[in-house]
Amino acid sequence: MRKNLFFILIIALGLVSCSKPSFKVNLQCQNCEDAMAYLSKVTIDDIIPIDSTSISNGQAKLKAPLSDVQDLYLLVIEGMRDYIPLLPENKDVTVVVDVDDPTATNVTASDAQALLNTFNSQMRQKFDELYPAYLEAQNNDDESASDSIAQAIIDELNNYKFNFIKNNSNNFASHYILNDMKQDCSLDTLKALVSSFGDTKSIYLDAINEYIDKQEKLEIGQPFIDFTLKTILGEDVKLSDIVSANKLTLVDFWASWCNPCRKENPNVVAAYNKYHKAGFDVLGVSVDQDDAEWIKAVKDDGLLWTQVRDADNSASDLYSIYYIPSNFLIDQNGTIIAKGLRGEDLEAKLNELLK
Repeated sequence: MRKNLFFILIIALGLVSCSKPSFKVNLQCQNCEDAMAYLSKVTIDDIIPIDSTSISNGQAKLKAPLSDVQDLYLLVIEGMRDYIPLLPENKDVTVVVDVDDPTATNVTASDAQALLNTFNSQMRQKFDELYPAYLEAQNNDDESASDSIAQAIIDELNNYKFNFIKNNSNNFASHYILNDMKQDCSLDTLKALVSSFGDTKSIYLDAINEYIDKQEKLEIGQPFIDFTLKTILGEDVKLSDIVSANKLTLVDFWASWCNPCRKENPNVVAAYNKYHKAGFDVLGVSVDQDDAEWIKAVKDDGLLWTQVRDADNSASDLYSIYYIPSNFLIDQNGTIIAKGLRGEDLEAKLNELLK
């Protein structure tokens, strides 16, 4: 009998020691009867559904395994426009929300969550203070003033973000915030913020450093990265073939559904018409998923140069394309000599190099 009890105890201890860490989300929700709540895990490359449940009497409970204390989760509530980021750090989470008033959301969890809550709350407050001036300029149809105010808002919010990150560099929530906005930072700014983290480590910092390494390979003066994509007719086009055949090649990432791209296309057309005979060519790289819309936009905008489609984002990934329009100017030696040329800047650069 004692022997049997001993083995039962050993098995029980084994089950306890092998159990994986997890956390619960206790949701209290107003104005969301019969809605669904969805919990997902965010990795660097994907969003993975974890749990879902219906909300009954304003209450719901969800559960998720935790593989890393720094894991990020997203809570989505049917009827709410914004998702709710969660940094549980292996602690249960309490979320109180009102679908009709997203600003009243309150999340109680870890120290990292508290820091993230403070950041989001102060960002919202600053935006609410600055936005009325922009709205007034818009209502007055003052495009110059609205553009100036919009840029001032962006600058002030960015300054707040950068200072917040530097002042809280010892908490991985700051790494998460920086990773989320890394595309909006210059490479020098990003490196400076990363250096402020000292010896603090996180999965988000790893992603930022990987991004920096990738961006450094796309800096002016670096060799271009070759790729092969198909034209409208299904023919393979290799970037290196176009680069070697011309003095200057503009690799132009765009899409038919992108209004800024369509507004920029006439500038590229004008530059192409003016400098093509002098050795300038363009490779249009569309990220369209719809063949018909892509082909129609090429015809409507009079894009005479070679067009290829990057439906699987393979070339976009190589060139870290997060926003479009985006472009890179490459010389005949295969060196990136400029990027992000818009409007008059494109013609000015071509005039400088091909005059």
